[in-house]
Amino acid sequence: MRILILTPYYNRPILVKNFLRSLREADKHHKDWELGILDDGSEIPVKPIVEEEMSGHMHKITMDHSGMTFDDKIEHGICLGKHANEHMKKSEADIAIMIHDDDELYPTYLKDLSEYFTDNPNVLYCHSRIYLYNPLHQSSNEVSNLSNKYNQFKFPINPVANVDATQVAWRLSCCKEHGAWFEESTRLIPNMPWVKDTDRSFFENLYDQCGESQYSGLIAAYKGTHEYQLLWHKKTDEDGLRKYDNMVKDLAGKVL
Repeated sequence: MRILILTPYYNRPILVKNFLRSLREADKHHKDWELGILDDGSEIPVKPIVEEEMSGHMHKITMDHSGMTFDDKIEHGICLGKHANEHMKKSEADIAIMIHDDDELYPTYLKDLSEYFTDNPNVLYCHSRIYLYNPLHQSSNEVSNLSNKYNQFKFPINPVANVDATQVAWRLSCCKEHGAWFEESTRLIPNMPWVKDTDRSFFENLYDQCGESQYSGLIAAYKGTHEYQLLWHKKTDEDGLRKYDNMVKDLAGKVL
């Protein structure tokens, strides 16, 4: 099965290389994939990094740029969902996943996922397990413990607030036939348009339109957890968010 990988990028030039290298490794096991990567207004653009790291694979890769400034995001919210929807509408892939620019694919995940959906034709979407690691201080090959809060659900669940974005894979029919699309913007909470996660809104729609997420038993990814993630900084006011944005621009991908 063809797998669409949706990846947002924002000023993480060192960390995104880890992801791209993991994709090259995954390609050794499963070659039928395509990557849609969105540069969300970075001062350190992703295009030359992708061209350097993915030579020989560029025919499988689409790169877009949101064109949004920090002030645009304050006014309109983060619009990753809009671009994800556009990628999926154009794609002829069978399955889609989300992997962020600070995560890494588990080497056999694409192959295993294709086999899982082939063997389970009635499953619309599923969740898998992930490793946690800090890419600022660790290499993914240093971690081997799957005991973490994200891996506790070894049964069908509502994915909302229970699993990470990297854990969920869905047939594109969930979107194209059942109508479970991303919300186009995070502008859902008055005065704080950056607060609601893009994946949370999507999981709500997946659950409403396609029921529970099935447990695959697979390993999906190495999820990066570190100091530069918006997750730890979003419950603030505009000035606090601006300080976070400046920190990312100055230090992204470097060790504190």
